[in-house]
Amino acid sequence: MGALAPDSLRSIADPSLSKPPLPPAPTGSERGQVAATGRVDPAARWLNVFRLGSEQSDPPPLPAEGSLERWQLLQELGRSASDLGPWLAGLASGTLAPEVDLLVALAGRVDQGDAERLLVLAADFGLPLLLQALEQALPVLPAATRAVWLEPLLAQAPDEPGWLALLGAFQDPRVAQRLRQALARSLDAPLLERLGHQRQGEDGALLLTISLAPGPRALRHGALEGLALGLSAWPLGPLEAGLADLAADLDPALAAKAVDLLARLPQGQRQLRLLAQRPLAAPVQGRLQRRLRRAPLVLVVHGRSGGLIPEELQDWARELEQRRGAPVLLQALTSGAPDPDPAFWAGAHRAGTVGLVPLLLLPGGHVRKDLPAIARAWRTRLGPGPAIALQRYPFLGAWPAWQLLLAGQLADRQGFGAIHWLHHPLEGPLAQRYLAHLGAVLGSAGLATPYTAALADLVLPVDRPDPGTVAVLPLTLASNRLTDTLDAGRRGALQPGQARPPQPLPPLLQQPAIRQFLLTALEALP
Repeated sequence: MGALAPDSLRSIADPSLSKPPLPPAPTGSERGQVAATGRVDPAARWLNVFRLGSEQSDPPPLPAEGSLERWQLLQELGRSASDLGPWLAGLASGTLAPEVDLLVALAGRVDQGDAERLLVLAADFGLPLLLQALEQALPVLPAATRAVWLEPLLAQAPDEPGWLALLGAFQDPRVAQRLRQALARSLDAPLLERLGHQRQGEDGALLLTISLAPGPRALRHGALEGLALGLSAWPLGPLEAGLADLAADLDPALAAKAVDLLARLPQGQRQLRLLAQRPLAAPVQGRLQRRLRRAPLVLVVHGRSGGLIPEELQDWARELEQRRGAPVLLQALTSGAPDPDPAFWAGAHRAGTVGLVPLLLLPGGHVRKDLPAIARAWRTRLGPGPAIALQRYPFLGAWPAWQLLLAGQLADRQGFGAIHWLHHPLEGPLAQRYLAHLGAVLGSAGLATPYTAALADLVLPVDRPDPGTVAVLPLTLASNRLTDTLDAGRRGALQPGQARPPQPLPPLLQQPAIRQFLLTALEALP
């Protein structure tokens, strides 16, 4: 796809209008005409021209570049909900200079139609300027705002490396296909990285082949970075073998990166132990030994009354400890800190750190108040100085991968007509924002449910006549008072004429996909 033709918008605009018309996005046939002739016939270009309302006022003049006044004006433009029409009109007429900081502010405010208009206008004032602005703006925009650019870029972005790299920041099968086509014409390191970002399993073989084969260093590093970006999407067997071979490469940076990636695989520690039996360059051997020194982990869990930790959590922690080859402690919120054994302290001194992982699912009082106190207590136990540092990780419910996993579990209805998720009641604006976000990710709002609630107490959305076709999923890793009460209600005998209650699903750690995800994710921690 060629670049848009640089027909002058100003020469076509009606000078009697304070807001000149903007051209429409080129159609598929027009893009073909661009590729064939390098330009679009002006009559065809303006056949379906749209006009900005003539009642709109001119944008305010921009203060001098680098001034505080200019920065404040553009900050306000980026935050406000004002009409962008005058700004686009000024760019179209030439009364407003297409400067990068202005385009950055506009890029974060546009809807899909305005994004298309900016791309068309950039054909006149300069596509490189808009590319520079989008490279600054898109990475920091919220996902929903950034998404408005996908379709316009797919339709109008030139097939040039800079634009394709920008497009590659989106994950979409059409983007992956565009990148494959460009790479088939000419290999490019940034595009190899972007191809890996697409996480399409079919691309793993290409990236692995380029990273292993003799060739330009930049291409090999780009391909390996692409493998890293989509690591879990590639077939595991070839990936393990390829990374093990790459760990013996003459390029020390490539070899060290391969060791790091092996450590992140599901059986990473086993692969590293096998790799330790092979002759490696001294710097790579050092990296390998550091990766084999896994830090002890302290996993903070809710626990039950009296500090009791459910058996399924203890079994899971023992398996995690075996896979990591490093001590794993469980610390219940309902009891004091455990007393580490000598093996824990020996592992902490070898690794130089202890990881604190809160296996908590909601930002309630435990996350906001108890966790900081627990972290302070552990820092005191580890002592002053750099000998043993505390690495504190975000609480589990904040992990994007965890949220997507839950969304997948709810989308797979497991034979039920619907699954409703339950959460402990939360207070405060932070908790409410989190619940709204999680509801958007999961595709449905949760139901606030106290620990003492029974099945008969649940007031579910009335979307099915038979509640027995509905399941409820408590957001709890292990069994607790709520799961016990719900399970007791499920086992209770029905009275004649009584409707079947909803089916409670087991605690999350008892579900194989979730158990395996947590093992893999925590095994990969340093």
